[in-house]
Amino acid sequence: MIVPVNSHSRLAGTILAAILAFAPTTSWSAGERIFVTNTRDGTLTVILRDSHEVIKTIPAGRKSNRLTLAPDGRSIFIINDGKPHVRIFDAVTLRFTGKVLGGRDPYNMAFSQDGKYAFFVNTYSDSISILDMATKKIVGLIKHGGSNPVNIRISRDGRLAYVANELSEDISVINLRTRKTLLHIAAGHYTEGIALSRDGKQAFFTNGERKSYSVVDTKNHNILRTIVLRDEPHDALVTPDGKFLYLTLPHMNAVSVISLPDHQEVAFVKQGIRPDLIAFTPDGKFAYFTNRDSKQLVVMDARHHKVVKKIRVGSGPHGVLVVPMPAVPAEGK
Repeated sequence: MIVPVNSHSRLAGTILAAILAFAPTTSWSAGERIFVTNTRDGTLTVILRDSHEVIKTIPAGRKSNRLTLAPDGRSIFIINDGKPHVRIFDAVTLRFTGKVLGGRDPYNMAFSQDGKYAFFVNTYSDSISILDMATKKIVGLIKHGGSNPVNIRISRDGRLAYVANELSEDISVINLRTRKTLLHIAAGHYTEGIALSRDGKQAFFTNGERKSYSVVDTKNHNILRTIVLRDEPHDALVTPDGKFLYLTLPHMNAVSVISLPDHQEVAFVKQGIRPDLIAFTPDGKFAYFTNRDSKQLVVMDARHHKVVKKIRVGSGPHGVLVVPMPAVPAEGK
């Protein structure tokens, strides 16, 4: 049934439109949110960068682990250990929006530079799954030749993928156009950390039980030098300004800060228990470290290399991600 619009309803509509036009709108600040997966709890902790306060803890599925930000800047892909499907979470609305097949046993992932593909390392089946982001379907599988792949990074120019293989003690270098492995670079047992210099000319590969990391020329993939550390390194990440390399040393409950390009340790910073993964704010002011066995996210001043806060999160914190918030109203708010 169609109801005719009378003059009174037209007037009410005009008044309502005027009220809405001049009503204040709510928008997010120019800050960031920090997301932490708590593997033993199966939860996701959400923290405000401005106050470093926890604003929400969300069920994220059993053994929620690694998390990666999609090219759209708001979709977080969350990997749950032992599950073939990867859940997608909206960083703005704080809601799960769907899931995709990540492979047989995805453990870590990276996106292509153009955003068309996602690459998942399948740890126990020794392969790389390729997800078409438009169709959300697996379109390829790369048998890269390494054993127990656990990490993947895309080169700055988008041409290559570097895959850390824990048990074959090497890094696979993959041509993403041909989807073929070019070579393997020797590393150490339980290698995992992969970092790239800001200009993309060098890569830094942690050598696990050899208690060192390698500096590699990304043009010819020769090892330029090997830097000995105090203990076994785990994760590695270069600061946004490109001046320092941060490495977690879980067995020493510490972080080693290395200056670039001279590769000198300039700080050795104690954490909680078993520091694991690293994330930086885009402006380079803060560094965040999940501490797996102390239920903490440790916040460091990344310009002065000092701990400034320890945030209580869930049990077994592992993945950590910093997501800038858009200066627009959130959906449904």
